[in-house]
Amino acid sequence: MDSAHTVAAARFLWDSWQGSRKIGGLPDHLRPATEEEGFAVQSQLPSVAGASRVGWKIAATSTAGQQHIGVPGPLVGTLLSTRVKPSPARFSLAGNGMLVMEAEFAFRMGRTLAPRSSEYTVDEVLAAVESLHPAIEVPDSRYADFVKAGGPQILADNACAWAYWPHSTSASPC
Repeated sequence: MDSAHTVAAARFLWDSWQGSRKIGGLPDHLRPATEEEGFAVQSQLPSVAGASRVGWKIAATSTAGQQHIGVPGPLVGTLLSTRVKPSPARFSLAGNGMLVMEAEFAFRMGRTLAPRSSEYTVDEVLAAVESLHPAIEVPDSRYADFVKAGGPQILADNACAWAYWPHSTSASPC
């Protein structure tokens, strides 16, 4: 996918999100074929949405969840500033097809873990965590049948990130 198609796919998804429209899938010419292409589409969502990336979410963290949506491992999604609600919050589920709320662990990082060729150890990651907080995520997908969408499209769709409530007096996620 070239850059123009990546942006067009992100706009298509965002327009569907804003209009509470479910889709069968991205049009063939905008459909990512690989996880890298799916993440490239997702990386355009903050710009297309006029929002900032304030954190990350991880979807499909269990083997059962991965099997349910047909992906080989966990998927990362972007927490958009416009979708983070301060606590306590009220939020309409109108247009949300999943109709679930998930209790989450939110980690506020004290320092950045920069990309590198070797994996970080558990001790290195724990040393970078500043604090741990409870949070609630309300996932959703633009796909009418997200179970059959496939990993690249789910990544493009922001790994089903929809709304997020950190349990604090600040809207800043962890």
